[in-house]
Amino acid sequence: MSDPKLTAWEKLQIVRLEARGVRRAIAGIENQPDIDRRINRIREQARKRANGK
Repeated sequence: MSDPKLTAWEKLQIVRLEARGVRRAIAGIENQPDIDRRINRIREQARKRANGK
């Protein structure tokens, strides 16, 4: 299943979350399920919007 088309705002949110994850990884925190959940939630919202649900 392909990813839905993300808006510029959604892309910016994902980049911000990934940057936070990089900072945490540098600090030694490898397991980051909260960031993964947030990114998945953004993509799921885009998928729902694309499907009109």
